[in-house]
Amino acid sequence: MFSKDNKRWKIISIAGPTCTGKSDLAVHLAQTFGGEIINADSMQVYRYFDIGTAKPDMTTRKKIPHYLIDIVEPSGHFNAAIFKTMADSAIKDIHSRGKIPIVVGGTGLYIRILLYGIFHAPQDPVLRESLQSQYQLDPLGMYEEVKKIDYSYAMKISHRDRIRVVRAMEVYRLTGVSMSEWEKRHGFRDSHYNMMKIGLTRDRTILYERIDKRVDHMLESGWVDEVRTILSMGYSEKSKPFSGIGYREILSLLKGLINYGDMVKDIKKFTRHYAKRQFTWFLREKDMHWYQFPEDIEKIEKDVSNFLKYGT
Repeated sequence: MFSKDNKRWKIISIAGPTCTGKSDLAVHLAQTFGGEIINADSMQVYRYFDIGTAKPDMTTRKKIPHYLIDIVEPSGHFNAAIFKTMADSAIKDIHSRGKIPIVVGGTGLYIRILLYGIFHAPQDPVLRESLQSQYQLDPLGMYEEVKKIDYSYAMKISHRDRIRVVRAMEVYRLTGVSMSEWEKRHGFRDSHYNMMKIGLTRDRTILYERIDKRVDHMLESGWVDEVRTILSMGYSEKSKPFSGIGYREILSLLKGLINYGDMVKDIKKFTRHYAKRQFTWFLREKDMHWYQFPEDIEKIEKDVSNFLKYGT
């Protein structure tokens, strides 16, 4: 399905902070408008990491085709560039069958790169390895350096985000130019698709209550045992998905570095902090249509229908 004003394929994206109902809305819109779902969550790509990433269950995935879920081994490599290549391929396939691609997830960078592409800042493997060693010794110290160099970019990430903290320092050391300035120079002007951006929001107090309840539910559903199982399969605790919120705290519990009660508090606290960073990211995105779900479902359906008919 093409836009009337050009030949860009139409796609729908659903973004926003965790616990705002993105996955449920995606399934509803897919059933209503004949869509198929492309995952844009950087954790759901990894196999076996199910409970803590809130993957849709297999029953849902059998009803509605889902792409880019369970595609990488925990020890494997995945990044935004790989995501774009695979998502582009999925979009082409979905459109070839007359369906609507619905991109859903909380990793804002993935959605931005899918729409506008990637800018190619210089790289230096030797420098990066050195910075990674420095980060291991003092993660917060390196993050504070990034904050001094590029406060805006630092506010989008966490000091626990090793990849982005190290990359920000690498780019600045090589070029003397911050990541924010690189993004600004790139422009992100020419969109590759005609995308309707749906943003889901929620009152902060209510959202944080939802987060607390979800964490409790995940733990009751066997989250700790899931981590034990993955480790028993031989995967290293240094594997990338173990750096995700909740998984790293459970690892600390299993190693006896933290008690159960403090682990629960930390997971809830860090998830709330993550939701706050997601709010900040998505509020800066242009052309976002904001709703609450399920309260605004009739308005969402009407706007999606108009977009599919008229391209706006």
